[in-house]
Amino acid sequence: MNINQALILGIVQGLTEFLPVSSSGHLALAQYWLGLQEPGLFFEVFLHAASLIAIVIFFWPNIKKLKFKDYQWLGLATIPAIIAGLLSQEIVDLVVAVPILVGILLLITGFINLFIQKAMDKPLASTEKLTFSKSLMIGLFQAVAILPGISRSGATLLGSFSQGLTRQKAFAFTFLLAIPAILGASAWQMLELFTEQIPIPGGSILLAGSLGTLVTSLLSLKILKKLISQARFTVFSWYCFLLGGGVILFQLIR
Repeated sequence: MNINQALILGIVQGLTEFLPVSSSGHLALAQYWLGLQEPGLFFEVFLHAASLIAIVIFFWPNIKKLKFKDYQWLGLATIPAIIAGLLSQEIVDLVVAVPILVGILLLITGFINLFIQKAMDKPLASTEKLTFSKSLMIGLFQAVAILPGISRSGATLLGSFSQGLTRQKAFAFTFLLAIPAILGASAWQMLELFTEQIPIPGGSILLAGSLGTLVTSLLSLKILKKLISQARFTVFSWYCFLLGGGVILFQLIR
């Protein structure tokens, strides 16, 4: 992998990590089209770290106000994703290796965004309170997004709206929930790095990828916050339909 490829993957990660279009699906397709077997675990850890830094910067005012009970809800909502991640690694590897499966899952993400739009078109919810059952249900929605092609932010936002959260609360909880999700994924990858002989990319490649992710992550968070306030999610639906359908068509006729 060269610097240009690293930068492309970093930008793809940053733009799609938080927008409801599935970063894992986009990275799988980008790796396929760039002819890369995989970006490498060490490189992935750096991209995740850049995404995490972006969340902390963007949501720092919210993080400072978190109370013990908020941490409880975040921890509870993270449990389903941990279980799903431990049980579905072989399925995830299969999806990554077969682009047509990523395309099908992107179509599902398109429908998820349509459901989000439908939820936002209803009278605005008034509840800011989370409960045990609401947190667990949102966590179950997030767990589905372990599959490349299913958007984590989209699935979690849909789960939040299904539990009657306001747009502001749903937005904040969705991306605060990304912090333990990213930390967990990074910890698992670090464990693999220590137990296996993983090649380490050059510093310039790591820097290019992580900077691309950090800058575009902050941009995508700003864009998504505005679109949620304006209740404009159909654009993501059509994007996922076009990309997913295009991938499936390309794979069938090639």
